[in-house]
Amino acid sequence: MDIKGLIFDFDGTLAHLNIDFEAMRQDVCSLAREMGYLQAWPQSGFLLEQVELVAGRMGDGFHDRAHRLIQEREVRAARAGGLFPFTMKLLRQAAQRGYKLSVVSRNCRVAIKTVFPGIDEYCQAFLPREEAPRPKPHPGQVQDACVRLGLEPDQAAMVGDHPTDMMAGKAAGCFCVGVTSGRLGAAELEEAGAQMILSDASGLLAALERMQKSRP
Repeated sequence: MDIKGLIFDFDGTLAHLNIDFEAMRQDVCSLAREMGYLQAWPQSGFLLEQVELVAGRMGDGFHDRAHRLIQEREVRAARAGGLFPFTMKLLRQAAQRGYKLSVVSRNCRVAIKTVFPGIDEYCQAFLPREEAPRPKPHPGQVQDACVRLGLEPDQAAMVGDHPTDMMAGKAAGCFCVGVTSGRLGAAELEEAGAQMILSDASGLLAALERMQKSRP
């Protein structure tokens, strides 16, 4: 295995995770009820996928208004958030060691750039949700990042704090690194496909290099 690219999730991996997902869900559910949605709220998938299901029954008016509510919550959280203390050093060192870098996220572009205005200067491939017709856990977002980096999936490591990151990375064919710097522990990440677990991404480069040296 020769890892040449690092594909990072954002919130909980490179930046503090402070989005109130339950409040976001309540916002969207209340909107649906106000617009006359009387059916049971979908239980499968995450909120973005649930919005798509409900919008299929209600039309584009709900879809656009729901996404505005979601983005408002994301941007509000971003204004109060920040990168982890190690993030900039990690990205600079990774670039110096020749790794190609990408960020893929279910968060929106404006929220991510609120926290990290210079992200395009550090990443050769930045894919927020607007550039992902089917975001993680679907592998397409990770596969697109690999294409933009000019790498095969087995040449990249997907690094994230959530099972959706591990599921997407595994399905795409990447090496999967779980970090417990978000809200979930090692067991959930391993169950979703993590092949390496770290407390956070600060030790990522050393861990990958030790692993690669130990393999024949």
